[in-house]
This record gives sequence, C-alpha cells and structure tokens, in this order.
Amino acid sequence: MRIGDKIHNLEDLIGIKDCDGLNGPDQIVRRAGLDFDVYKDDLSKHDGNLDGFFAIKRKDTDRVFNIVRNNYQVIQTRETLDPFNEIVKDYGAKYTNAGTLWGGGKIWVQAELPEKLRFNNPDFEDDVLASYIMLLIDHTGTGCNAMFPYTNRAACNNQFFSFTSAARRHGLSIRHRSNWKERLEIVREAFRNAIAGNEVFMKKAEKLTTWKIAEKEVRGFTNVIFPDIRKVDEKREHATSQEKKREEVVNLFHRGLGNRGETRWDAFNAVTEYLDHHQGSKRITKSMESDKVEKRDNRKTFERRFISNMTGGINNNLKHRAFTKLLNEQSFQRINKPEVVFN
Repeated sequence: MRIGDKIHNLEDLIGIKDCDGLNGPDQIVRRAGLDFDVYKDDLSKHDGNLDGFFAIKRKDTDRVFNIVRNNYQVIQTRETLDPFNEIVKDYGAKYTNAGTLWGGGKIWVQAELPEKLRFNNPDFEDDVLASYIMLLIDHTGTGCNAMFPYTNRAACNNQFFSFTSAARRHGLSIRHRSNWKERLEIVREAFRNAIAGNEVFMKKAEKLTTWKIAEKEVRGFTNVIFPDIRKVDEKREHATSQEKKREEVVNLFHRGLGNRGETRWDAFNAVTEYLDHHQGSKRITKSMESDKVEKRDNRKTFERRFISNMTGGINNNLKHRAFTKLLNEQSFQRINKPEVVFN
C-alpha cells in the first residue's frame, strides 16, 4: 500500500508491530490479542419472537458480531489455529505476522515458507518470489475459515494467488457447519495441491519473461483489463478514471519496482503493483495526513483492503484476467499515447 512516497505491507499496518519470536499458537494468541472465545447467545431467552436466532458474541466483552440461525457451528480460534500450526511445521514455515480485524470478528495468521520461487531464465535470476501461507478465521457468521498459499514478489511486494477465488472456496475453505472437522482434513489435502500450484504458476510466468511487448501493445492490453465504463464524451476536458488507470499501468510497465519495460512479465507486474499499492493511494495518503480523520477510520480502510485482497475480491480477479490474457493472447492492439487532459 503506497502512502506518500513509501510502499507498506498491509500486514504491517494492521498486524503485530514486533513479530520477532512468533514460534507457535501460544505466542500468536497472546501477542496478537486472540485469547478470547466466541459463543452463540440464544435470543429467544430475551425475546420469544426470536426463536431459532442466535447472536455470535465475544465471550470476554459480549461484543455482538452477527445474528445467525441454529445450524451455524461455532469454531473456536484454537480449533483452527492448531491444525494450521501442524501445516506450518510440516513445511518448515516461519510465522511472520498475525492480527485481528473488526474487533476480533476476523483473525489472520501469516507464515513464510523457507524456499523462494526463482526463474530458470538467467536474465531474471534476481527476480525472486517469496511464498507465504495464510490462515483466515471468521467469527462474523458471514464467511468461512480458510488456509491458502500465495506469492509475494520481493522487488515490489506485489501479491498473487495462483488459484482463483472460486477454487479456494471449493477446496480451501471450512464452513461453520457440523461437519467442519471432516472438512478440515479435505482442506489439508487441497492445501498441498495449492502449494504445487505455485510451481505451475512460475512455469507459466517464465514464459512471460521471454515474451517481448512494446509500450503501444501494453496500452492495448490495459484497454482489455480496464475498459471504459461509459462512452467517450468528445467534449469532455478531463480524463476518465479508467484512462488514468491505464496510463498509470503503462507508466509502471517502465518504472514499476523491479520492472524493465520490456516483457509481458513487466506488464503483468505493472497491473499487480497498481492494484496492490497505487490504487486509491492519494486518497489514503491525504486521509493519513489529515487531522480531521481518526486513526481508527484509517485502520478500517486498511482492514477492508486487506480482507478484499485475501478473500479473492475484484482485484484478485483482475490479476487473474491480466495473467491469462498475457499468457494466451498472441497480440494486443497497438495504441499510441492518448491525448487526454488529466485533472
């Protein structure tokens, strides 16, 4: 996330400030403030008209996260964190951060896998991707628990999930139902397949490192990823938001962190860097510098962005669309730099 002239990891903005020594569930629970249980409060005890409805509450504060029906199964944090810890140990991973969102309604735990992902292409031997695994625990009644891997490009901290959000929902998530323990075993196997998916992604990405693309074609590519959302008004005096996005991506193709302005791999990372760090950064920077905006409101912004990134929101779908197009399209329309007037 770009704030001012610096790029920050969202995890650092919303997680534990000092992550040294995170070596297991006990440390994570204590240092990240996860030492609370949740329970279902039968609302019919308070109002007979609410038979069959329950409030999900934090046991230590009685904070209400949501209202659910009887088939919702409470899963305590440790009941998912402990099996995740087994995966962390199996893969030799190291805990790197953890935290809560929405007052404990959601919990996240991050660990880094020991082996880096590298290209065989000698021209890109310094372009390294780190592999992480993430655990998301949901106590809000609106989501699933999930554990999944993702990659982080060292040069620019761009994140990418090698699987689609639909694939994760079907294979890597645990719904709050009575069979959640059986589902946990299925998720473990799906997790192994997802880890292997990172290697498949690297082989495909390596093809992009050898595929040259000119700036005019990059501009045509951005028209595919960020098409105009309304007809062009010939009388307008300002660029549309989509035009600004496209030109920012073209600029990042050349000047993005770790980019060279030469290959389709640069074009892909221009999209991921824009979505992860530049989109909305001016507004957030202004908010951070304002005395009128409460710090808790800025944190809410970071939390929303984090959960959108990690739950396969629109940005993740755009990244997959960009990757697929660059991998499969033989060419893009060659477009000269548009003559537009920016605000």
